[in-house]
Amino acid sequence: MGTGLTALFLVLRCSVPERDYAALGIGDKAGSGGASGAGDDIVLHSSAGQGGLDGLGDAGSDQGGAAGAPPAPIPCNVSNNAGNDAGTSDAGTDAGSDDAGSDDADADNTACACVDGFILAVDADGDGVGSRACSVAPGLDCDDNDPAVTHNACGGCTVLDHAVAEDCGDCGAYACDGTDAVICASKPDPVQDPDCRCLSGLIVARDIDGDGQGSRLCEQNPGIDCNDGNGSFVTDQCGGCDESPPGALGAGCNQCGIYTCNGTAIVCGPNPSAGGHCTDNKNRQTCNANGFWGNDANCANVCYQGNCQPCTPGTFLCGTPNSPLAGDIILYKCLENVSSSSTAISWYSWDSCTTTTGCNATSGTCTGYLFLPRDRTFDVVPSQRDGLPWHDILNTASDSDYG
Repeated sequence: MGTGLTALFLVLRCSVPERDYAALGIGDKAGSGGASGAGDDIVLHSSAGQGGLDGLGDAGSDQGGAAGAPPAPIPCNVSNNAGNDAGTSDAGTDAGSDDAGSDDADADNTACACVDGFILAVDADGDGVGSRACSVAPGLDCDDNDPAVTHNACGGCTVLDHAVAEDCGDCGAYACDGTDAVICASKPDPVQDPDCRCLSGLIVARDIDGDGQGSRLCEQNPGIDCNDGNGSFVTDQCGGCDESPPGALGAGCNQCGIYTCNGTAIVCGPNPSAGGHCTDNKNRQTCNANGFWGNDANCANVCYQGNCQPCTPGTFLCGTPNSPLAGDIILYKCLENVSSSSTAISWYSWDSCTTTTGCNATSGTCTGYLFLPRDRTFDVVPSQRDGLPWHDILNTASDSDYG
């Protein structure tokens, strides 16, 4: 008998015109997802409900949930309802125990009921929203015992930190991030400056050329990119915007300078390692702020290889360095003493002369001796006086031969 009634009911159902399930409240709280984000910015979610957060335009992704279409209604078993008692017993006495209970929804799920042949979440508190506890056809009511509690603005049961659509950041408003959280998302077209954009509710510089640096033309929050249309150029070596600088940092310029930074500008400045410059053996020059030799200075002794020195290596001095030609004549020589850490130029004692022999600073030698070597070409002319020649007298006296 039961099998026959079931078959009859199925035949009857097939002949019934399409039902309007809106009256059942099935799926009426599903909500709709927002359109995916476009352009540079995160855009606000279009509505509350089960729909997810809209897509992120920058990353080209779509984090938005699919639009909340009403779920397909689930018919319930009405094996006891078909027959002659339709209208009296169907919607009345047996709707709870037989239809929505052991036969239809779930023996342990009292949050479901069979209404007009379909499973529907029970609305025990009468707030117009079915219980979420009905696992087969859940509604959105988080607490079906409290008519003041249904669900949050995003369709979940968690108390949200901020109200949906509440302003946040520079240019954003809170939107649903799933069903139980909100995120600061960008409002549509909130920024007037074309060089700025709204990102996660904050105004940031645009990065049109994709070099990772925002345009410095964004007035509210400028980046460092001087030319946002050129992906290969951000700033010059000094942080400025000169795309054709006069030279590379550290390269030589003018007479003695190198290119250096003056703020954000690349200019020719002094070279710290340039040292000095000797115009002659007395005058020394240094490299000025424009990279030219200037600031002449007179050296007390000599100018040698760009520096003032006590002497020029390789030269000689007669006397003493502090008192030339005084007392014994000592010959000094200027030497360059090179060590592992420095080079020192100074006078060093070279030879000892006497006042008789003399000292020659030009040649660097002592001159003159007390005994001179014999000149073997010298010949004494014989005396023309009467008597023995003088060399005969010497020969006799010394027993030698003087010629």
